[in-house]
Order: sequence, then C-alpha cells, then structure tokens
Amino acid sequence: MGSMIHLAVGRLEVDWGKNSGFTDHSALFQQTDLVQIPYYYVGQGPSEIDNKVEEKYEIFTKYKDGLSKPLGQVVDRLELLGYTLRQARSEFDFLSEFNSFSTYEFPFEALAAALSTVDVYEISADYGDGEDFGDFFRRHIFDRIGLAKFVKDPDEVKVAAAEAMENLSPYAILRLLAENPDARQLPVNWQFADVEYAGWAKRAQFVKDLDTENRFLIVTEGSSDAGILKHAFNLLMPHIADFFQFVDMQEGYPFTGTGNLYRFTQGLISIGIQNKVIILYDNDAEGTASYVRSLKLNLPHNMRVLKLPDLQDFKRFKTIGPHGTRLANINGRAAAIECYLDLGSDPIVRWNNFNKDTQDYQGELVGKTEFARKFYDLTSYSSEYDFRKLTRVLQHIVFSCVEMREALALQQLGSEPPW
Repeated sequence: MGSMIHLAVGRLEVDWGKNSGFTDHSALFQQTDLVQIPYYYVGQGPSEIDNKVEEKYEIFTKYKDGLSKPLGQVVDRLELLGYTLRQARSEFDFLSEFNSFSTYEFPFEALAAALSTVDVYEISADYGDGEDFGDFFRRHIFDRIGLAKFVKDPDEVKVAAAEAMENLSPYAILRLLAENPDARQLPVNWQFADVEYAGWAKRAQFVKDLDTENRFLIVTEGSSDAGILKHAFNLLMPHIADFFQFVDMQEGYPFTGTGNLYRFTQGLISIGIQNKVIILYDNDAEGTASYVRSLKLNLPHNMRVLKLPDLQDFKRFKTIGPHGTRLANINGRAAAIECYLDLGSDPIVRWNNFNKDTQDYQGELVGKTEFARKFYDLTSYSSEYDFRKLTRVLQHIVFSCVEMREALALQQLGSEPPW
C-alpha cells in the first residue's frame, strides 16, 4: 500500500500523498508546532456473527510526531500566502468552468455559507483513513445547500460539482472552513510520520523555517523602527512573526533617514528585486514627505510603500515649542514609531526642525529612548501594557502584505490551474 501522509482538519482530509509524492505544507506551521498528534488506522480481524466468521474492520489510533496548529491561527498564515476568500472565489469560478457546472445553479456563496455553518463533527467516525473533501461534499454539503431543488438533473450536477470540489485546493477549503466558528477551534494536522519512518523523506523536509520566498522584507527608516516592529510581532502575533524579515542590523543599519530610504526604494525598483518588500515610513513630517514622493514611483507588484497609520489618539497630543505648551495634531508631523508604544498618562512632543516639503515643523517624542527600553523589557504579552497603537501598526502591515500576496496569487491563477 505504501506510506501515507495527510493534511486534515480534525478528521476531514483536505490533502494526502503517498511515499515521496506529497505537497509541502510546512508553510502552514512553525517548528514549535511539532507535537504528538493522532494517526488513524484500520485494523482487521475475525468476528463471529450468527455462527459465521466474518472479517471485522475497526479503527485504532496511534499518537506520533506531527505538525499541528489551530485553524484559527492557520488562517492568518493562509492569507499571507495569498489564500484569501477572494482567491477561493476565483478558484471556484475556474473549476466551475472547467467542470461545466453552472455557478447560477451552484454559486460560490452557497458553498461558503454551507462550510461556515456545517457541523464539522458530522465527519464519518468509521471511515478508516478519514474523509476527503469530495466525499464530504457528496455526503453533507450537496443536500445541505439544497442544490437538488434548483437543478434539472441533480445527480448529474452532484457528480460534476463533487468532481470540481475534489480539485478545490486544500488551502481554499481551509480558508472557507475558517469562517466556521466550530472549525476554527479544530487543529490542522500534518501527519508525516509514516512517510518519514519509511525513509521517503527526512524530518527537515517537514519541520523547518519558512522559505525565504514566502517572507516579506520590511525596510524602515532606522534600526529603532525595525527593532520595535520585530519585537512587537513576536509579542502580539507570534503565529505569523516568521513571515516578516527585517534588514540585518548587526553591522549597523544602512538606510537611516527618509532620504536614504527613498533612494534605496528607487534602487530596488531599478534592479527588479524579486523579494516581496514593504517600505515603511514614519508618520512625521519628513516621513510623510518621502512617503508621498515614493507613491509616485513606478512600483512593481511585489512592493508596497506604507506610512505609519494616523490615529485618533494623536489628534490632540501635548506638544511644546516656540509658542509654548499646547495640544496639537501630530499625525503626519511627529508620530514616529515610539509614539505607538505605551506612553503613560502625560507624554509630550517637542517641535524642532521645519520641513520645506510639508511646510510644517518636525516633532520628536520626549523620552523616546526610555519608552523603547520599557517595551524591550517585555518578554511576553502583558495585559498591563497598552498595545492598542502597536496592534494598529501591525494590522496595517499585515493587511498590505495580504493584499500584495493576494494580487500575486490571482495573477498566477489566471495563467495556471489551481492544483
């Protein structure tokens, strides 16, 4: 029979392979996700029924090494790989045309609604190797969404649609299931132990760091920005922190200042860099000016230029300058990365240089080094620390990365089949 490998949500198999023929799903997991997970096997033995000896099949479970992460966390990694709801819809439309079934009779919304509400615990408990999505569709989804009532030949449509669903990519299935509150609690398990034990692959092919091609290079104005962001991802979003790579600061940060960062952006465009890159400016006068200039560049599909987000908290911020102490809007004028930390009850910004491009003064947070030190002292998430502003920054970055990766995935889907 050979050695089998499965990717499953609970007992629902979304992908499988045999011996050396399998898909690399390591990008869904991190090395810390290596745990003991259940493997299901069929046992066979004699059973006497009505004085006749018959073969009886039973399921037994063994626990072995595998990779496991809750679907609620896997979905964030899926999105950063480009598998969004929009991408799932495009894949569905491609398969409907390829398998000749009508999206009017079987719309994507019906499938999405069914998967978001289906009882995930309906999956057969006596199916020895689990249940693949094609079987699950025939057994549970087709009748649940009532397709038989809307088509002339239910059996024909059922067969055509089920064949299409067998070819729906495992990541599209996972993304749709993630809209189901019950399914989000289930583990996504990659059961690779049998393939490894049989010698078809080595452990390092499964338990490894995220490939460079799936990472995003974040380039900021200075080392303090990069350091704070890296620490923030580790504290607030550890399940996706490995997707973000920062410029190596061991030998000194090479892109300090907005002017250098702008020129660096021009250089990346000119050499046609293949990495996925996020250029991030501060939300101050100099950063805003360079951000506006950078938006006018002919940016490739694998690059995005961002500025730290405007926040309501910054619209009435205590400042000090030539005209004394007053409340002012520091969005686009003085909101460097340190302003997004927990600043306590009485932070203040001091106005200094005048920026000719924005016709406004540049400001700087007083005591920013001390605020940064207190942040770096955190070794884990603390409810006593105010992470609200930092969370907005991370969400801003993640959203842009997902948008970029989704566009690249849709572009590829237009030229290649989804399997």
